[in-house]
Amino acid sequence: MKNTDKKSRSRLSGVVAMILATCVVIGLLTSSAIKLASATYLFKDSLKNIPVVGEKLDQLVNNNPVVQTPTQAPVTQAPVQAPATQAPTKAPDTTKAPDTTKAPDTTKAPDTTKAPDTTKAPETESTTSSAELLKQNQSILKNYNDVVNKAKLAGVRPSFTKATYRTVSWDFWEDWFFGFGDVASNNPDYFVSEGDAKAAPTVVPADKVTKELCIPNKSYASILDDENADAVAEAVKSASKEKLADGTIKLTIVLNDESNPTPIKDNARQSESFTSAMFPVVTAEDFRDILDNGEVEEISLTYTDCTVELIYNPATGEIVSLKQTSSYVADFMDGYLPVSAVVKEVSEYYNFAY
Repeated sequence: MKNTDKKSRSRLSGVVAMILATCVVIGLLTSSAIKLASATYLFKDSLKNIPVVGEKLDQLVNNNPVVQTPTQAPVTQAPVQAPATQAPTKAPDTTKAPDTTKAPDTTKAPDTTKAPDTTKAPETESTTSSAELLKQNQSILKNYNDVVNKAKLAGVRPSFTKATYRTVSWDFWEDWFFGFGDVASNNPDYFVSEGDAKAAPTVVPADKVTKELCIPNKSYASILDDENADAVAEAVKSASKEKLADGTIKLTIVLNDESNPTPIKDNARQSESFTSAMFPVVTAEDFRDILDNGEVEEISLTYTDCTVELIYNPATGEIVSLKQTSSYVADFMDGYLPVSAVVKEVSEYYNFAY
């Protein structure tokens, strides 16, 4: 009887243990299920914020048989794909009419033709006419020499009126800061204004022509050799001859630039520089005296665009008027400072009486 009770209690304990184990397992499963359901619900709820995904989840979770074809169209997004092909917007890129044609670049009519450059007609003509131009310059220079030198011949010398005026130009700093602007006012006899010169011109009698006409104190007015082609080519920049309305002839001769021309030596019949062969020139020492400043050094004088304009009567070979214009750039050092000035000198001869 006792054994039976023990077995019964043992069986009861086993059943109770099984029941408790089952309850524990069920509890664990239930807890996991609840957690899973809760997580699924939260995940589903968050996905519902995305319209398309939310709708699909509704169908799957709720086992909704509705296919909802209307909502499928936006998923394929056929209208959205159309801009992706971008046929309308690509049209300018695929055609690119301006780039593929590029008519101006492929033809390049101005570059391929280039008639002036390939033919070089002006250059061949200038090569051909250079000799003729040189002969023309020689002829005009001879014409000038004959007329002005005749005026210095004994027994032919005329009287005339002469007005010579000069100006000097400095830049702002050389004028204001260095004080070179006072040079002109300190040399009133040399730097005479055009108005003052013409208001009180010099009347030159016939016996003073040698001293006053063109090159001073010489028996000639010009000794630039018109027969020497090389000398003329080196000296003459341009020359022209023009017949005026009253029948007189005007000769214009412009010389090339020349640095530090040498004055003609006494009794010389030739000049070492072409500028001094036609114009009175100053030396570095002369310019130092003009400045009245013995401290300036390294003086260099460059004569530029010296021009003569002669009007004469072709019937008599007599001068009607003569104008000489010479300019030189004076570069020098004042202590350690470089300075530059431009001096212009004009001499006008008129009222010739033979």
